[in-house]
Amino acid sequence: MVHTCQPTCLNRVRPPNPDIHRGNNPLLTPLLYDFRRMTSQRKVNHKMSFHVIYKAPCGRCLRNMAEIQKYLFQTSCDFIFLEMFCLDPYVLVDRPFQPQRAFYYIQDITSGREDIPLSCVNEIDSTPPPTVAYNKERIPEDGVYINTSPEFLVGCDCTDGCRDKSKCSCHQLTLQATACTPGAQINPNAGYLHKRLDECLPTGMYECNKRCKCCVQMCTNRLVQHGLQVRLQLFKTQNKGWGIRCLDDVAKGSFVCIYAGKILTSDFADKEGLEMGDEYFANLDHIESVENVKEGYVSEAHSEGNGVDMSASLLPAPGSQVKYSKDGMSVSAGGADNQTPPFMPEETGKSKVASWLTSQGMKKRKRDSGDGKSQAKMEAAKKQDVITISDSDDVQTISSGSDDNNKERDKLTHGSQDSKDGMSASAGGADNQTPPFMPEETGKSKVASWLTSQGMKKDSGDGKSQAKMEAAKKQDVMTLLDSDDVQTISSGSDDNNKERDKLTHGVTKRQVAVKSTRGIALKSGHSLVVKTGMPAAGGGPGGHGGKTGPQGRPGGGGDNAHRNTRLFFDGEESCYIIDAKLEGNLGRYLNHSCSPNLFVQNVFVDTHDLRFPWVALFASERIRAGTELTWDYAYEVGSVEGKELLCCCGSSECRGRLL
Repeated sequence: MVHTCQPTCLNRVRPPNPDIHRGNNPLLTPLLYDFRRMTSQRKVNHKMSFHVIYKAPCGRCLRNMAEIQKYLFQTSCDFIFLEMFCLDPYVLVDRPFQPQRAFYYIQDITSGREDIPLSCVNEIDSTPPPTVAYNKERIPEDGVYINTSPEFLVGCDCTDGCRDKSKCSCHQLTLQATACTPGAQINPNAGYLHKRLDECLPTGMYECNKRCKCCVQMCTNRLVQHGLQVRLQLFKTQNKGWGIRCLDDVAKGSFVCIYAGKILTSDFADKEGLEMGDEYFANLDHIESVENVKEGYVSEAHSEGNGVDMSASLLPAPGSQVKYSKDGMSVSAGGADNQTPPFMPEETGKSKVASWLTSQGMKKRKRDSGDGKSQAKMEAAKKQDVITISDSDDVQTISSGSDDNNKERDKLTHGSQDSKDGMSASAGGADNQTPPFMPEETGKSKVASWLTSQGMKKDSGDGKSQAKMEAAKKQDVMTLLDSDDVQTISSGSDDNNKERDKLTHGVTKRQVAVKSTRGIALKSGHSLVVKTGMPAAGGGPGGHGGKTGPQGRPGGGGDNAHRNTRLFFDGEESCYIIDAKLEGNLGRYLNHSCSPNLFVQNVFVDTHDLRFPWVALFASERIRAGTELTWDYAYEVGSVEGKELLCCCGSSECRGRLL
């Protein structure tokens, strides 16, 4: 006779108080209710591997998480939950960490505000931790309003614990948001899988909320809102102040904690940071993170240089038209010499740019040697406009105009004083020949080579170089502006760009340093894909006359002009800041690492306002008991003028510097 599990299977172990074992290792809880966790060996592809099996009190064997989940619902178990089970054989449930001799010890620094006590120990000296008002809730300050009313939420009517994602409205919010990724493909597997989140979801997680009719305890889409579940400890480190470590093994994808504190406006945060310090500031920049995903911006960490890597993109030639497609950007011919880059299969982004630049240089040399007009070209080149490259950390400015208008700019193009790579390119003078092909060019030198080749092409087509030169004197300035994570190419007259030119001498400077809480954090060593904005209506080639909105995005110039989502919130342009210096939770003690074992996930719980997600931290790997928990602050190097902060995380992948 086949046994069918039902609530009576757990009657023998069902406790009168469900919280009787709260405060213990959550992975140990099933064993305290007569579940058995057995590890067996099996041979797969001639290799021995370990396998975990749970045996329920009624004797039923549970071999995978789906069977465990089904069993809990069949037995109406309201005291053991899915996140308390782990099938990773290398995660031990009975390996608690014991600290060494403690000079200072506090049993619970939260004073009962967390469901699980947070102990504090100092094994180095008798110094106590800093005095902080512990609060696990977010605290809106003046000028900050968070709409948490049920009318501003989407709720579900699920009765099956939200196991069917196709019927759960909250699950659907998470799934539909993934369509913002390039290609507009919905990820059907997005969201929690058996109460675990193995990787970051940049578009955000939407948990069930107070408007939903599902069971709060049994719902599979409620995790962060249940609060702290793992046993952690505040301890004094050797060289990084205070930190947080886990007292038990933590499975990959497990929720650890949130980052809570006072929520400030950007202006007030700047003032507060200058007066009180900015070491506990964190950006609520979920909107900017999703905007980058929607735009198709790609961030790849690398250890070489801080230049802009124009992978999978090409800078358009002056006067060329930019066509957009799902696969990226194509440049169509704007003149006789402007050829569309040929299709280059099976090449990386960098090799595509290098190959195209080389082919353009070879074409130009061939024309120069074939028509016998090199002398005339050299004479015309003497009068040609000066094209300069002013390169600072993350911002590049490309300007073109008459000699009179560029006198001040010319002072910046002597030698290599103003460029990190020691490079400036000009097309003026009889001795300026086409730069030779350099096979190992950096991203900056590629731009210089391309600009030089375009300048030489300008006078090689016909005998109208004089007319072209006169027209160039009136030509608008083209500026390549990099603001935070987004690069756009905008154009306008010299008068309209005077204020904009002031912003092109480095990364966006702030008065205070702010951690990033976005899903995929962009670091100073990351590379960005350059995408150009749509030309403004009536602007002609290159979008002349267009206006630029916040962060350099084109705005107000046409029906297709992109508008930042943040502007729909009463025209706001900056992120809100979490300050956990004087009041906050345990997240304030988490230290930075260039190889972190936690990742940030934005989660929407009590509001669906995109500006105010909960900043949750999940385990990115299996974490052994006693290991310090860290996350990547993702500071922008050089973002705070006059401030430099070295990294002492000790990782083999350490970038050496935070600010």
